[in-house]
Amino acid sequence: MKNRIALLFIAALAGTVAACDTDLAFAPTTPDTFVVQAFLFAGEPVTEVTVTGVLPIDADSTATAAPIADARIAITRDGARFDLVPTEGEPGRYHYPGSDLLVEVGDVFGLEASHGDRTATAETVVPVPPHGLSLSATVMAPPEFGVRGGGFQPGADEGLVARWENSASALHYVVVDNIEAEPAPFAESPFGGGFARRFVQRPTAGDSALVSARSLSYFGRHRVRLYRVNEEYADLYEGLNQDSRDLNEPPSNVRGALGVFSAFSADSAFFEVR
Repeated sequence: MKNRIALLFIAALAGTVAACDTDLAFAPTTPDTFVVQAFLFAGEPVTEVTVTGVLPIDADSTATAAPIADARIAITRDGARFDLVPTEGEPGRYHYPGSDLLVEVGDVFGLEASHGDRTATAETVVPVPPHGLSLSATVMAPPEFGVRGGGFQPGADEGLVARWENSASALHYVVVDNIEAEPAPFAESPFGGGFARRFVQRPTAGDSALVSARSLSYFGRHRVRLYRVNEEYADLYEGLNQDSRDLNEPPSNVRGALGVFSAFSADSAFFEVR
């Protein structure tokens, strides 16, 4: 999947991304510290790398960390070095422009991120994909909407359930995409503010997730992608649940700066809304 959310730390993750940016940015640091978030996805190009500055501890709650557009970023594997370049129109975001960097299950990757006189490093391993993904149905009806008392009232919601094997209670998350070239939107939908072609659910340690028709906006074919979360990301995600009064630095597998470098693998299943 391209142009993700930074998938997990993106707005699509229902605030997970924003939470990570905020928590990491407000952690006690030295003045030249920066925040790097880098995510690799098996079988996909490297596009999810961002670098930002930090905020003072007394900054306004609405403040955001400034993007760093002149960092030097490289991904390494088995002695080979792949230099990333800034992504046009997205300050602070970086990607690998070539086609020779393949992300495969079991690969061990290193990260080098430099800005000014500070260099940060990290490692991650691409995990095995989830097992046993199945859907309770392959066809879903759109939600029904009615008008009552001058306002919309929800009608029937023909959702489905995605299930997978998870005896170890590992973290997983679900992404649902409409994959039609020119999808037709539902005629009426009082939920949400627009017609999103993708939604991302919060990570769960369970073995199932509800895909509600009310979370969708279009007819046609949809893909459910189930991602297994790597351990370093799981640690950071759990760290976001700390008491807001606790100013301890959140978990990080980046040495020399703040942030996270992690990898994900996915399995897919498909259904149709009609």
